[in-house]
Amino acid sequence: MSTPTPLPRSTAQFYLQAIIAFAVSSVGVTVGIFYLPVDPWVRAFLGMSVLFVITSTFTLAKCVRDRQEDLIAAEQAQYHQQVPIWQGDPVRS
Repeated sequence: MSTPTPLPRSTAQFYLQAIIAFAVSSVGVTVGIFYLPVDPWVRAFLGMSVLFVITSTFTLAKCVRDRQEDLIAAEQAQYHQQVPIWQGDPVRS
């Protein structure tokens, strides 16, 4: 019986597109906040809000990924029979 090889979930091009989109959007919102004609405390508030949104997005993505990996592992575990390594000698009374 051969071990199935998992297929990649996404291509290298999609991964690169995601990185570029994240970088462009982050730089764009940072420049937009910097040139916004408001008081510095408003800029600071918006900057902190953007950082909070970015970090919480990474956390949410990690939680979703972990849940999917747990489901896949649970499905794969159903296909493997658990066999005891050593059953030992029967207990004599």
